[in-house]
Amino acid sequence: MSEFVTWLRQQFLLAAAAPRYIQLATTIETAIKQHVLAVDDFLPPERLIAEALDVSRVTVSKAMKLLEEKALISRQQGVGTRVAMHIGYSLNQDHGFTAQMRRNGSSVSNQWLLRTRMTAPDEVARALEMANHSEVVKLRRLRLVDGNPVSLETTYIPPHFLPDPEALEHSLYALWQSRGIVPEGRHFRLKAIASTDEIADLLNVHSGMPLLRIVQTSRNGQGEVLELSETLCRSDVYEFEVNS
Repeated sequence: MSEFVTWLRQQFLLAAAAPRYIQLATTIETAIKQHVLAVDDFLPPERLIAEALDVSRVTVSKAMKLLEEKALISRQQGVGTRVAMHIGYSLNQDHGFTAQMRRNGSSVSNQWLLRTRMTAPDEVARALEMANHSEVVKLRRLRLVDGNPVSLETTYIPPHFLPDPEALEHSLYALWQSRGIVPEGRHFRLKAIASTDEIADLLNVHSGMPLLRIVQTSRNGQGEVLELSETLCRSDVYEFEVNS
């Protein structure tokens, strides 16, 4: 913590002209985005920050409020202030989850729960525009950002678009791109739901926590359905962007 206070003091002195609480908030935001501070790291007490930077406690408190409004930190009475996980994700971009997270400087990984072939449930076959009882590929995985579970994804794919599901390790879209398969049209349906006990355990949240359920279908340039996916996203870390 003392190393961070030293870093903070040096960067604060270099901050652009602005009200001091904005300078402080901007400096701490930079520390988070440059991974000087990691998710769940505790910030020094406000009193210590005020003394180190020779500013008032009011200035520090206003800076913390700005960071909290941006969902970059979480403050809990009697526990302290820690760095919160924050994921900005655009539904307009053609890039998938992995590419967007890596562009933000985050480490992305999967915890695979299922990669198999199965007979499609009727509603899945209809969504994929396949005959009833057709075989499909089913994928189920936890998406982790910087080692923390952030979403649970279940995907159904016609087998000719993924004949070897075990070959998929990381990004589905990157694998498709390497094979000349390009999703060109996507449709989303969004709904808020409450986490069940099973999902809460997988996502490391409390049961009943609000989640955002995103159901997505993607098509290729020929109009064929490539995938049907359901993603359950933690509401405490995701912030979605949609441009019309």
